[in-house]
Amino acid sequence: MNPMKLSKLAAVGLAAVVMGTVGCATKKYVHQSVDQGVQPLQVGLNKTNQQVSQNGQQIKDVDRRAEAGISNAQNSAEQAGQAAKAADQHAQSAQQTAEKGVSAANEAQEMVSNIDNYKPSQQASVLFAINKSTLTAQDKQHLDNIVQTVKSLKHYVIQVRGYTDSTGPKSLNIHLSEQRANAVVRYLTLDGNVPLVRIYSLGYGEAAAVNPNTTRKGRKLNRRVDVTVFVPQMPGAEAQSAQAQPQPSPAAPPTQ
Repeated sequence: MNPMKLSKLAAVGLAAVVMGTVGCATKKYVHQSVDQGVQPLQVGLNKTNQQVSQNGQQIKDVDRRAEAGISNAQNSAEQAGQAAKAADQHAQSAQQTAEKGVSAANEAQEMVSNIDNYKPSQQASVLFAINKSTLTAQDKQHLDNIVQTVKSLKHYVIQVRGYTDSTGPKSLNIHLSEQRANAVVRYLTLDGNVPLVRIYSLGYGEAAAVNPNTTRKGRKLNRRVDVTVFVPQMPGAEAQSAQAQPQPSPAAPPTQ
C-alpha cells in the first residue's frame, strides 16, 4: 500500500479514537454535572418541605392558642357578668335594708318628738310572794290583756316597774325588784311576742310604796310590778281607739 494512504488512514483512525474518547469524557462530565446540580436541589426541596411543615405546625399552634384565648375571654366575660349580677343583687338588698333603717329611724324620731304627747292607756299590776319573782297563772292572764291591747297599735311603749316591800336590805330589794320586772318583760316578749324595743323596765326596790309597809296587807300590795301602756295622743283612728282612761287590772293575790 502507498505510504501516503497509510498515513491518512492512521490519521483518520487516530481522530476517531480521539473523538470517541472526547465523547465519552463529555458524557461523563455532563452526568457528573447533572448529579452535582440535582443533589443541592433535592436538599433545598427537603429543607423547603421541612420549613413548610414547621410553618403549618406553628399555624396550628397559633390557632389553638387563639381558640383557647377566645374561650378564656368568654369565660371571663361570663364570670364578670355573674359578678356584676351578684353585685347588683347585693346593692338592691343593701338599699332595701337602708330603706328599712331609715323607716325605723323616722319612726323612732317621731316617737321621740312626740314623747310628751304619750299618755297612759292601760295599766296592770301583778303581785309576788316574799322573796319571789315567779309569775302565777293569774298574773299571766293580766299580762295577756296587755298583749291583746298592743297588737292593734302601731305606736306605743310599755313601761315596766318592779318594786318590793321594805323588808330586807335595800341592795337586795333593788336586785329582787329587777328580777320581778325582768320576769314580766320576758313573758311579754317570749309568750306575747311584744318587741323588746317597745319595753322600758327598771327595778326600784322599796321605793314608791302604794301602801304602808307597817302592815302585812300593805307589804303584800307593795311586792308588785306595774305595767303601763303609753300611746300618742294624736288625731286619727289609732289614737282615738287608744285614748281610753287607764283602768288598772285587779291585783293578783300573792303566791302562798
